[in-house]
Amino acid sequence: MKKGTNKSAAIRELLTKNPELSAPEIVAQLEKNGISVSAPLVYQIFRNSRKGTGKKRGPKPGARKVKTAATIPSTTTDLYASMKSFVEAAGGLNKAIEILSLFKN
Repeated sequence: MKKGTNKSAAIRELLTKNPELSAPEIVAQLEKNGISVSAPLVYQIFRNSRKGTGKKRGPKPGARKVKTAATIPSTTTDLYASMKSFVEAAGGLNKAIEILSLFKN
């Protein structure tokens, strides 16, 4: 290898001239020019050259949902609807009162 040769710059230069070249082809081309590079370095330059060009990924499936102000009951009608669904889910008013009494004290 020549002293002072920047391997990454040589790979980027080849990529700009011939973007369709694969990593092994780039390694072979640079070996002919007297620059020894490894395939992992070429793949790293590939990856880094593509950063910022693609779409940003959304949240992963099953990502934790955070309660927002819209999901917290804020008006009297929302509170009434929430309490009504709680009483129905508890199996009646007496059961709901029994459950709520557990939180007393």
